[in-house]
Amino acid sequence: MRNFVIIISLIFFSVQLWAQEERLITGTVLSKSDNIPLPGASVRVKGTGVGVITNFDGEFTYLIKAENISATTLVISFLGYQTKEITVGNQSTFTIYLEEDVSALDEVIITSSYGTKKLKQEVVGSVSQINTKEINTFEAFESVDQLLEGQVAGVLIQGNPQTGAPVTIDIRGQGTLTPLNGNMLSTSRQPLIIIDGIVVGEEIAIDNMLFSGTGAFDESGLNPLARISPENIESFTVLKDAAAVSLYGADGANGVILITTKTGRKGAPKINFSVQSGISEAINQITYLNADQYRTLLNQYEQNLGQELSTFDESIDTDWFDLLNNSGFFSRYQLSVSGGGEKIAYRVGGSYLFNDEAQRGNEFENISLSSNVTFNHKDFSAALTFSPNFINKNQPNTLFGYAYPSALPVFDEEGNFAELGIRGSGHPLAVTEQNRNRTETSGFLSGLNLSYTVLEGLDISTFFGIDYNNKDQDRWFSGANESGRRSGTFELNGETYPNWGARVINNRESYRWNWRAQAYYQKKFRDEHTFDGLLGIETFDEVTKVSRALATGFLDFERVQLISEALGGQSFNQDGSERSGISIYSQFNYDYKSKYFLLVNARQDESSAFGGDVDTAINIGAGASWVISEESFFNKDNGVNFLRLRTSYGSTGNSRIGSYRALGLFDYDEDDLGYNGNIGVAFPDESSPPNDQLGWEKNIKFNAGIDIGVFNNNLQATVEVYNENLRDLIVSRDVPHESGYATVQINGAEMYNRGVEFSLTGNLRFAEKFSWRSSFNFARNFNEITDLRGLGSDESGAELARAQRIGSSTSAIWGYEYEGVDPATGTNLFSVNGDLYDNATLNNAFDEKDWVELGNSQPDFFGGFRNTFTFFDRFSLAVMMTYSWGTDILVGDELIDLYRLLPTRNLSTNALNYWQEPGDITFNPRVDNNLIVNNSSKYVYDTSHIQLRNINLSYVLPLKSQTYFKNTSVFIDISNVAYWYKNEALDGLNAAREFRFIYPQSRTITLGLSTNF
Repeated sequence: MRNFVIIISLIFFSVQLWAQEERLITGTVLSKSDNIPLPGASVRVKGTGVGVITNFDGEFTYLIKAENISATTLVISFLGYQTKEITVGNQSTFTIYLEEDVSALDEVIITSSYGTKKLKQEVVGSVSQINTKEINTFEAFESVDQLLEGQVAGVLIQGNPQTGAPVTIDIRGQGTLTPLNGNMLSTSRQPLIIIDGIVVGEEIAIDNMLFSGTGAFDESGLNPLARISPENIESFTVLKDAAAVSLYGADGANGVILITTKTGRKGAPKINFSVQSGISEAINQITYLNADQYRTLLNQYEQNLGQELSTFDESIDTDWFDLLNNSGFFSRYQLSVSGGGEKIAYRVGGSYLFNDEAQRGNEFENISLSSNVTFNHKDFSAALTFSPNFINKNQPNTLFGYAYPSALPVFDEEGNFAELGIRGSGHPLAVTEQNRNRTETSGFLSGLNLSYTVLEGLDISTFFGIDYNNKDQDRWFSGANESGRRSGTFELNGETYPNWGARVINNRESYRWNWRAQAYYQKKFRDEHTFDGLLGIETFDEVTKVSRALATGFLDFERVQLISEALGGQSFNQDGSERSGISIYSQFNYDYKSKYFLLVNARQDESSAFGGDVDTAINIGAGASWVISEESFFNKDNGVNFLRLRTSYGSTGNSRIGSYRALGLFDYDEDDLGYNGNIGVAFPDESSPPNDQLGWEKNIKFNAGIDIGVFNNNLQATVEVYNENLRDLIVSRDVPHESGYATVQINGAEMYNRGVEFSLTGNLRFAEKFSWRSSFNFARNFNEITDLRGLGSDESGAELARAQRIGSSTSAIWGYEYEGVDPATGTNLFSVNGDLYDNATLNNAFDEKDWVELGNSQPDFFGGFRNTFTFFDRFSLAVMMTYSWGTDILVGDELIDLYRLLPTRNLSTNALNYWQEPGDITFNPRVDNNLIVNNSSKYVYDTSHIQLRNINLSYVLPLKSQTYFKNTSVFIDISNVAYWYKNEALDGLNAAREFRFIYPQSRTITLGLSTNF
């Protein structure tokens, strides 16, 4: 009987095998976000438990045996990506795209530039990471800082529409006082920016009136982040609180931004190529008076002053803005190759960007290269990066927004550029074609990291990084137009010539290197206790050299003249700065049962920037977190999958104040006769006496946060509150004249930043063919000055509307309340202590001490909203919005009612609402030489707005997997799409939208293609 059962079973099994079908299927598994193959992805038939691991190329081969293969389901999975199921159907070849699992709480993130990495649920500090897979790297921009705008709660990026120009990045409010004098000579507000462990230097001004960043012949700044191509970036990590930034000690007060670039992956060489091109146009431009309006207003001015009325050719109506701004062209090309074997991996990438701006004649060209090689063998690893960069910026159109009278002609009767009679600025088109303003920058970032595992859990490593940059700015002011016609004369062969034509060449050469050596140990006990520790030493040196060659007075204006050809005068100046330091740092992390986490940082810094008695600073930070959702009493059935509380406290510093301020400055004159007949003499600079007590600016940080994940962590939220007390802020104060100096820099102020941040991210899939990723963030910051010490005024000059006063924000705008125009006399009226005063009385009876707060240049709240929709795994629509509420600007009166300028320049259409006779109710006074009261609420505009920053629509082409191209997509991208302002202008006038930027913003539309092969 038993043998009979066995025989029957064998027959039945044989029939089953005979009834099964067989089909060999092949395919490729790719990351949907960047089309990169996923080597090691798992492919199996649902229910069988049998898996196939793909090779280095993400390709797989699978032999399916089943009764109904068409109905068989394949299960594809890869760590960090969402598992996908597909029905085989009649296909034999597949291209499978996996979406990144952005809701995964076990995502590994970088928590410092010292190589420490933690799972997301293990991070104690306030750390936000943005992968470029989550954002659109095809936006038409020139610097990668714009990728972060609106992406991270509490990170405010105040952009500049000028291509490649510096921007301001504030993390949780301003990190130091707003300078009162309006120049660049202040403590750095920027966060510490580190790329692959390399500390990126800033372009800061020098304590020298010739290199202060404010003179007519000073160099123009360049955004250091314009040197990096967005295609090479893997992620941004923003560190905010003491638990995260105290490790950086005296340079971490303003927060830290870590940028990690892409590295090679093992496998056969993979090539990625993308191209995009499009057009741009100037938007939100200021509306100026047309010729009829201008002539009427100028004649009114001349009539009121009793002057003879000017006459014009009434057929002329020149739109200078239209002549100087037209359609631009934007293009960018990118190519990268990556691959490697078991020990060595590599990646080489390059990009070329050319932006022929909407501003006529202005161009920006960027060639960026990136290369890295990693080596791993047993216990030893090495990584080498080298990223050179070349930038050419051409900006001869310096009069893009200058309001020339619309009644002036463009050409004279002979067809040449007309003489406008406005010395110092010149005919706008002539300046664009005849002058030169060219900046050439070259440099590189390079780093070498070596690591060795001494014992299990113990690694020692060393790193050396360098940032080198050389910039030349060459300007030529041709005497063929009025911009180069300077006053004075020079003699040649007995003849007198006007001192026309000028050439100035500025050079800035800078380098910064940082070196460190460290030991890192991690250990786990009894599966409950885990700790790791970091101990290291770091040193750096930062050197900047600046020079200027200035020459005036030339005979030939048909070509750019050499400095040596100048006959009117030549001058050569140079200066520099240097800062160095040495630090010891440490970090300790402890984890108990993956529920309770503790972190402690400690760092000692010594810097040459400060006085000998206070050149050492010690900063300590600590943080703790409790993962409540891991407790046994926590019920996850209520839909909450993750719940955590975090808090931190500690101190950081700010040592980036420039060089030698504590030691005092000396001037050197090589033409003076020194001691013993030697040429050259040095003498103290009266503007900067030594102060051996000048020390670090300190920031005492507190942070508390709660993180929550619901619906299988597809919806995550974070709320944080913080308080930062900034102490020993550096200010300039008056000193007794008997000392021989005017002012001295001291640690003389304190203020705080307090605020709340909220972030919400969601990853929803409504059907197999439709998904929606969304993120929203909100931040509100409160700033107040709490202490001021030292002698002297804490108010700025009259045109800056700045003051530092206890109880107010450092970014407040100050002045007088404007009450309108006196209907009887046509003069401006202002209120002081409830009483009304006209211009003349106000200027005679009051000064800056009587100002009141009119607004604030920092927003009340701000944030961003990002959405990405995916349809049928081929269409993708990404929409990015940002908002800023409560930011005020002070507009110059030369745009509105400074009528004394009318003979030489135009005004905006806002100037038309002026007083003409008794009884008139108007916004502007009588048209005459009205006294200047710049700092009044009349010129303060609220720029609260919502911006539709970017729209990107892409489509993955349905190419067969056997084709040479693994994945190809086409896209259309629109940047700077639209704005909605809280206070819009009335018809024909200007408001915050138009006055916010003098250099016009641009809207850019591009088409592009991206492919892998």
